[in-house]
Amino acid sequence: MNANSCLIFIDGSSFLYRAFYAAKRGFTTKSGVPTGAVLIITNMLKKLLKQYAGYKIAVVFDAKGKSFRSDLYPEYKSNRPPMPEDLRIQVDYVHRIVKAMGLPLIIVPKVEADDVLGSYAKKAQSLGFSSLICTGDKDLAQLVNDKVTLIDTMNDHVYDEKGVMEKYGVPPCHIIDFLALKGDSSDNIPGMPGVGDVTAKTLINSLGGIEDIFSKREEIASLSFRGAKTFAAKLEEHIEDVRLSYTLATIKTDVDLPIAIEDLTVPKKNKEDLLNIYKELEFAKLYAEEAQEPLDFEEKTKDSAVPTADVKAQVQSQTDFSAGVLSDHKSRGSKFNLIDTIAKLDALIEKIKNKGLFAFDTETTSLHPEDCTLVGVSFSVEEKEAFYLPLAHAYLGAPVQLAKDDVFAKLAPVFADPKIKKIGHNVKFDLLVLYFAGLSAVKGVYADTMLMAHLLDSVQSCALDNLAEKYLSYKTIKYSDVAGSGSKSVTFDNVPVDIACAYSGEDSEVALRLFNVLLPKIKDEGKANDILFNLEMPCLSVLFDMERVGALVSADELYRQTEVLKSELQAVQKDIYAAAGQEFNIASPKQLGNVLFESLAIPYPKKVKVDKNGNKQYSTAEDVLTEIAPMYDIANLVLRFRSVSKLIGTYTEKLPLLISKRTGRIHTSFNQAGTTTGRLSSSDPNLQNIPARTHEGKLIRKAFIAPQGYTLVSADYSQIELRLIAHIAKDPNLIKAFKLGYDIHKATAAEVLGKDINEVTGEERSRAKATNFGLMYGMGAHGLSAQTGLSFKAAKAYIDCYFTRYPKIRDYMDSIKKFAHEHGYVETILGRRIDFPGINSTNRIAVTGAERAAINAPMQGSAADIIKIAMIAIEKWITSLPADTVRMILQVHDELVFEVKNEFLDEATAKIKELMENAVTLDVPLLAGIGIGQNWGDAH
Repeated sequence: MNANSCLIFIDGSSFLYRAFYAAKRGFTTKSGVPTGAVLIITNMLKKLLKQYAGYKIAVVFDAKGKSFRSDLYPEYKSNRPPMPEDLRIQVDYVHRIVKAMGLPLIIVPKVEADDVLGSYAKKAQSLGFSSLICTGDKDLAQLVNDKVTLIDTMNDHVYDEKGVMEKYGVPPCHIIDFLALKGDSSDNIPGMPGVGDVTAKTLINSLGGIEDIFSKREEIASLSFRGAKTFAAKLEEHIEDVRLSYTLATIKTDVDLPIAIEDLTVPKKNKEDLLNIYKELEFAKLYAEEAQEPLDFEEKTKDSAVPTADVKAQVQSQTDFSAGVLSDHKSRGSKFNLIDTIAKLDALIEKIKNKGLFAFDTETTSLHPEDCTLVGVSFSVEEKEAFYLPLAHAYLGAPVQLAKDDVFAKLAPVFADPKIKKIGHNVKFDLLVLYFAGLSAVKGVYADTMLMAHLLDSVQSCALDNLAEKYLSYKTIKYSDVAGSGSKSVTFDNVPVDIACAYSGEDSEVALRLFNVLLPKIKDEGKANDILFNLEMPCLSVLFDMERVGALVSADELYRQTEVLKSELQAVQKDIYAAAGQEFNIASPKQLGNVLFESLAIPYPKKVKVDKNGNKQYSTAEDVLTEIAPMYDIANLVLRFRSVSKLIGTYTEKLPLLISKRTGRIHTSFNQAGTTTGRLSSSDPNLQNIPARTHEGKLIRKAFIAPQGYTLVSADYSQIELRLIAHIAKDPNLIKAFKLGYDIHKATAAEVLGKDINEVTGEERSRAKATNFGLMYGMGAHGLSAQTGLSFKAAKAYIDCYFTRYPKIRDYMDSIKKFAHEHGYVETILGRRIDFPGINSTNRIAVTGAERAAINAPMQGSAADIIKIAMIAIEKWITSLPADTVRMILQVHDELVFEVKNEFLDEATAKIKELMENAVTLDVPLLAGIGIGQNWGDAH
């Protein structure tokens, strides 16, 4: 960024209010004129002018009176009280100082400062300029892109595309959707009742923008947030409020600009005007700095100590918290000790050595270990006691903290000692934080309470807060209690040290107590102890290395894909309009339903619902479109439109934002407790949802590339779940087919149809394939009919014939359902328990769903166990090689991806295949396919 290519725009109105509320009370002239806000803004502007010397800068303020939004919605900002008199008095002084500093002061009637800033940013981008907008307003996050960055100069936070994602949990392109869903009480934007940050983020990151969410509302019930089951009906009731909120929250980018971009100039101050204002406001220090001579009046230095951070929220948080939650936790007898001297740190280390076991927890500025700042670490050696070591609290007035290098020199031997057992909750995250902070050698990681809890109950929430309530009857301090939530949240480095001490200390102490409670339960729970210490904890170590290394992703390739997909999206849109004979909003379920089932008179495959006004309501969910697609191609086009839109929003536009600025790689997070079956899940990004066999899925994988000198190797188990059902059910015909190396789907068709395997047609193989996979998920005749086009009667006859040829499969399905009803769980081949608490529900639909899942769970869970065994064996082999010869970087379902040095490729592929195929011994052979390429798409 340089002065020739970047423009600086200052959101004067945003900083005016924040400065007023952050200013010291009683900051006035001798005659009583309030000056606190003027002083803070003046210092902020001086700092900016120094930092961006030579740049063109403009300051934008709100105009007096109402904006056009009040015409759309009279209640807009109607809840706001009038401007405080003490602030109103200062506005003119602020304007005068802006002008005296040589800065253009821009005010446009009937629009807000946000709209003017948005219009400048868009115009600047069209002329090839970047924009840096200085603001504290969350609404402006919607403007952020590769050419527009926000900076909050009152706390020095910079928000590029990744920063917005970290701050709000959604990308810039969905900030408007975020505000539309949750509303904005400060602006009186209604939003949707009951929607908070978590609900809005879950909806957006799972389904897209508000129209996408509305069109896919049948999918909402499957999402993981409170109230998901009933949310769709509420959304239908409030969708117009949400759409109005979207309009209100959208920043205009077409305002007529009073000063053209070309006419902006580098600021040139009027020294005489500045001195006159400083003298009038009795700013002694500023006057002296400007005039290089003292100002002669009493209390000359009263403007020397100016707050440089927006401290109001912090002070209020500290006051409320200290009076409430903190004192409540002290009353429980827990002791939280602050480590602020080397002597105290030495005493803690001696305590840890004597005990030989401790729990620990890290506090950071974000959830991305590779890019975050380590703010502090807590330790617990005994129950009811914890220690907090602050390292990087940076708020105004923060106490002096021990130097990180000195601390790490003391702690390194403790963390590196394998005889000292380390306990944590989601400890992999903490290990990564320590690694990227410079403490890389950690040994003796003994147990993770999150994994312990998951092994005991695979469906429960494994969040520390929930587990503390369940197993300890203890209510923890919540993160939002100390750092706030939503737009009022602060990063942990802004949390006061005494509050951080209680919060973080409690986390490590609760983890220690959970460990003490859960360990005896683990030992008494079947094979859970073996799985924890021989599978999950070693696997955690493997995943730590994978996440530490990350994957190399080409942002340029993703940008190219985005353009290709957007072109295709436009082409599909035109085809839809042509098929419909009209243009309409494809993302609107209401408009789409009317076009399909009224304008085009396509027979609606369900019973039509009628609202209270007598209007027909049509679902356009995927199942409806899929059902009519064979007869009406417009349904295929709409499905394609949605698919491409999702790929753009979920992957090609989002993945570049997740590339670490520090490492240049993407570091996805693998979760061992994210599924009931034990399969690994991933997040930021979720790699599990990349389409497996589509052209677009392959394109996205092409963006994952090999570093110079390396080749990507993909190793994928072949039909592992089918092999497992043959093994578990002990079906002789299925076992024979696998042992002979037959095409299993052709072999199934031959068995069912009673014909030679070489005579099986492609269509017959497809039906057999649908049956093989479908029956593992409890599919019946209706499902097979829908998948294959067979009539219901023919599908039922096919399944009956299948079970005649494979009777052990039916026996297995019957026995596993019976076992699940009797015990409430099923088991993998290693003895991992997969819980089904709803299988004996009085709700027949719930029972049927649980039975279908119970049939498949042993295969899916066993496949997860097997690939973990393979990963542990492969990692052990990798560590025997010279460093970085082979790197395991990704795991997706039954596939592992490696970076292998070119000269070692043949040896590595052979060894990886061998280790995967010999992970366990089954009644059928395990087969792993190997692919290689310079990108994941070619290797997959």
